[in-house]
This record gives sequence, C-alpha cells and structure tokens, in this order.
Amino acid sequence: MSINFSVELSDDEPFERALRRFSSKTKRTGLMRDIKRKRFYTKPSVQKKLDLQKSIRRRKKAERIAHLAEQGLDRRGRKRR
Repeated sequence: MSINFSVELSDDEPFERALRRFSSKTKRTGLMRDIKRKRFYTKPSVQKKLDLQKSIRRRKKAERIAHLAEQGLDRRGRKRR
C-alpha cells in the first residue's frame, strides 16, 4: 500500500493548522490504524477470533440502535426532534 500525502503550507498559515490537516488526512485513509495493526504478526486463528468478536459487537450495536429507534430515541437514548 503506497499512499503519499502532501500538505501545502500557505504564507500566513500556522504550522499547527497544516499539521492538523495532515493528521486528519491520515486518519481518513486509515493509514495509522493499518500500520498499528501490521506492527505485530497475528496468527490466522487469532485473527479469525478477533474478527468474530468484532462482528458480534457490531451486530449488538445495530440491534441496540434499532431498538432505540423503535422507541423514538436517537442512538444516545435521547428523544428525536
């Protein structure tokens, strides 16, 4: 995976703002998440187990949000406007 980023710094723009733009670009593409994930080797059996746990978590969250929507609440449990 080869992704190149460049952030142009204008004359009157502070460095911190350009750094924030750069970090938001990397977050959107998931580059740092991918680097952290590939830092250590995970056995295929362990990866399968982790993927199963993630899918169960996603399914439970979707069920919880659907249940709240039936009650007329948003996903945080507050009344919808």
